[in-house]
Amino acid sequence: MPVPSNSVLAGAVLLASALVSPAFAADRGAIAVGTPHADLGAVRAQRAGVVAAARATATSATVSKAAVTPSELAASGYRAYPASCFSDTLPNPANTIQPLPVAPSGVLYSRTVTLYEKNGTQDSAEDVTITIFRVACSSSGDTLSYNPDGGYVGATLMRIQRQAQYEGDSKLYPQFPDIRVAQGSIAFDNANFTDYVRVATEPNTVLADTTVGAPVINSTTYVLENYASPGLGFFYFNHAFTIRFDNGYQGGRVTISVPDYAPTQQAYPAAYKPMAINGYLTGAWYDPAAGSREGLVTQVFDNGDGATRTFFATWYTYDPLGLPFWLTVQTPSGGFPIGATQLTNVPVYYATGGSFAALPPPPSPAVNANVWGTMNVSFSDCRHIKFDFASAAGTAQGVPAGSGTRNWTRLGTINSLACQ
Repeated sequence: MPVPSNSVLAGAVLLASALVSPAFAADRGAIAVGTPHADLGAVRAQRAGVVAAARATATSATVSKAAVTPSELAASGYRAYPASCFSDTLPNPANTIQPLPVAPSGVLYSRTVTLYEKNGTQDSAEDVTITIFRVACSSSGDTLSYNPDGGYVGATLMRIQRQAQYEGDSKLYPQFPDIRVAQGSIAFDNANFTDYVRVATEPNTVLADTTVGAPVINSTTYVLENYASPGLGFFYFNHAFTIRFDNGYQGGRVTISVPDYAPTQQAYPAAYKPMAINGYLTGAWYDPAAGSREGLVTQVFDNGDGATRTFFATWYTYDPLGLPFWLTVQTPSGGFPIGATQLTNVPVYYATGGSFAALPPPPSPAVNANVWGTMNVSFSDCRHIKFDFASAAGTAQGVPAGSGTRNWTRLGTINSLACQ
C-alpha cells in the first residue's frame, strides 16, 4: 500500500495543534426519544468475526514478515513502534509506574465525543474528551515495518477522559465506541474492513484489544496498534491519518485529523532523555573510530522487586604494556531505581590473584576485587552509549589509569528484539 509522505512543515503542525486545542466535555443526559441507535453488540460481533478470520490466515512467517524457522523468536512485523518505547514509563501521579502515560503531552488533538451509555432501560449519553497525542521513542534510523523511511518514530496514544464528577462511576458509564482509521489508500467503511484499528491498554502485545461497547469506568489511556494479520489494514502512525469515533447514533460520528509526526513539537519531559536504562540496553559496544581494539559488554538485570535493577559491564581494554586488561563495572547493592536515565559514580574494579580456568586444582588462588575508580553511564538512544571514567588516586603500578569521556556504538542487534 502507498506510504504517505513524511514531510512536515512546523508552521502547519502549529496551526493544526491550535485548531484542535483540547476540548472540554460538559454534558450528560438522556437521548431524545426516537433517536435511532445501532446495536453495539452487533458491531462488536461483526468486528470479532472479521478479526478472528483474518488471524486464522496468519502464519509464523507472515506475523514476523520475515522468513524465520518455527522455533525462532522474532519481533512482530505488525508492531507500530519500538518495543523499548514503553519498557519504562516514568512514574505517574501517586508515584505508581503504569504501562501508559496518564497525562497527555506534546501536541494534542482533542475533541468532545458523546458516548452511548445505558441508564436502566433508557438510552443515555455522556460527553467525554478524547485526545490523540504522541510520545517520542528512540530512533536508530533503521528501515523497519513501522518506519519505512527510517525517520523519527513515536508511539500514538489515545486518552478517553471522563468528567471529574463522573470519574469511577461504575453504575452509569459510557461504552467504548467503534473506532476506525483512514490513511492513504485505506478509507472508512471499506468492504475489506481494513480501517479497523487495534486499541490496547497494554503496550507491546500482539492480541490485546478493546472491544466495542466495553465499559469506560475510569479515564484511560490506550495505544494505537495494528492487528497482526495480513487480512486487515496496516497503519503508519508516524504519518498523517484520520481517526473516527462512532457512538452508534445517527450523526454521532466524530473525526480527528492527525498530521505527520514532528518530534521537535513533542514537549515530553526532559527526564525521558536520555533513555531509561533497562534490558533493551544489554549488548556489546565499541568505538568505530578505533576499530576493534577495545570493547564494552553491558548487562541490565531486574532485581525482582519491581523497583530496582542492576547494571553490570565489562570493559575489555589494555594495560600500559599493551597487554589485554579488563575492568568490571557494577552498581552497588540495591541497584538503581527503574526509570533512571543516568548512572553516576558506579564503582569500577579490576581483579588480581586468579588463574586460568580455575587452575591449579582447588584450592585455587584467592581472587581479589580491587577498586579501580568510577564510571558514569547514559544512553542517548538504542545505538549509542556515553560513559565518563576516572581512575582513583594511587592506582597500582602496571594498572591502566586515567580519565575521560567515550561515546561508543552498539555492535549489533539481538534476534530482532533490541531497541530500534
